[in-house]
Amino acid sequence: MLFHSPEFVLTMLAALLLYWLFPRTRIPVLAVANIVFYAASGWQYLLLFLAMSALTYWLSRAIARGVRPRLLLVAGVVANLLNLGIFKYTAFAVSNLERLLHLGLDPRLFQLVLPVGISFYTFQLLAYLVDVYRGQVPPARSLVEFWVFIAFFGQLIAGPIMRAEDFLPQVENQDRIRFQPREFKLGAFLFTIGLLKKVLLADQVAPLADSLFAQASYLGALESWIAAYLFAFQIYFDFSAYSDMALGVGHLFGLTLTPNFDTPYLAGNPPEFWRRWHITLSRWIRDYIYIPLGGSRRGEWRAAAALLTAMGLSGLWHGAAWTFVLWGLYHGLLSVGHRLWRRFVLTRFRWPLPDQAVRWASVFLMFQATTVGWVFFRAEGARIALHMVRQMLTLADLHFTRINALYLGLIVFLALLHVAEFWFRHRQAEIYDLWTRMVPSPVRALAYTAVVVLIAIVSAPRQAAFIYFRF
Repeated sequence: MLFHSPEFVLTMLAALLLYWLFPRTRIPVLAVANIVFYAASGWQYLLLFLAMSALTYWLSRAIARGVRPRLLLVAGVVANLLNLGIFKYTAFAVSNLERLLHLGLDPRLFQLVLPVGISFYTFQLLAYLVDVYRGQVPPARSLVEFWVFIAFFGQLIAGPIMRAEDFLPQVENQDRIRFQPREFKLGAFLFTIGLLKKVLLADQVAPLADSLFAQASYLGALESWIAAYLFAFQIYFDFSAYSDMALGVGHLFGLTLTPNFDTPYLAGNPPEFWRRWHITLSRWIRDYIYIPLGGSRRGEWRAAAALLTAMGLSGLWHGAAWTFVLWGLYHGLLSVGHRLWRRFVLTRFRWPLPDQAVRWASVFLMFQATTVGWVFFRAEGARIALHMVRQMLTLADLHFTRINALYLGLIVFLALLHVAEFWFRHRQAEIYDLWTRMVPSPVRALAYTAVVVLIAIVSAPRQAAFIYFRF
């Protein structure tokens, strides 16, 4: 069920009406809304999700009581990873075994339909189990409240990846939530902003990027850069649109979700990029993979190995293909290189330039490095990705045409929009207050209606799913 589909809007409106009119039934209303939302992808996947949630809930209760906690933690982690692995990685594993051992297996026979949101809800379930085991959060009081926390339909499919310490108390204290017009209007505002980004930006850039990547083997250097730039903005506007809409849905229900983006293409180095891109996944990788592997506590070599392992697994989490692993390892190498640069160069050398100039140069170079990485994420195979990257870095077959000039103009426009979004995000409260104070309610309602109609017209021929729905 897409966020910008009539089915979702009707489901959300019905849930909102019941939620605010009958405060004592809020938990059942949200629980049923979660079921209705997820059942749209298939009842068999809903039953699987319910089963994994119930298993994790009962294991967490037993762990909290001290009933063989380490054994039950391992059992819960293995069960959740098996659920994810069977659906997501079976065909990938069989394919690679066939290449190595020539067993005569057909990987297509092992290709399973991926339940929507399985990667996201698996990470939430794992984080919850580990946090209960560590004593960082108490277990949920009831299975229904746990289901509302783990499957909140406003963020289930593509995040943010909510942690129990941030979201479970809000679910368990529904009686304290009061209807606040400002919060509700802010939710509508953010949801509308996300809709506009998805339909008017991401979905319009997507066909251009797709057409170039479809002929990736034949692209020259400039065309390869253009394809990578277009996809960089497509995936950002697409994913951040979903996150904005998720935040908006949360505010509509009086709930606060964790922000997932902070204009990441304005980052000046790899660590800053991952503090601003898919923030909740970055924190998850840090807390449950990088730090347990030793983090930066045991020397540079151990830190480098932990970084590469964590980022490689992050890439594999995104998809069962070597291109995703290469993308993760590429970002791991960028992070390792930055650590070495900071330790052995920046401590002994100072640029003879103003700090602001150094900052913008760093942002420019980091964006180029990020763009190169997106080629591995988007290309159909590792060979094609390496061909494009080679073209980009060697500037091979470089030629400038009128259509390339138009593409570059569009890319500059999208970059300026990203800078404008930075300004908007850091003044969001002021802009929202100005919008509600200066624009009368009927005019705001008319504007929101116009946006919905415009989106219906624009998206009618091609209602595209969010990119991260496939993960």
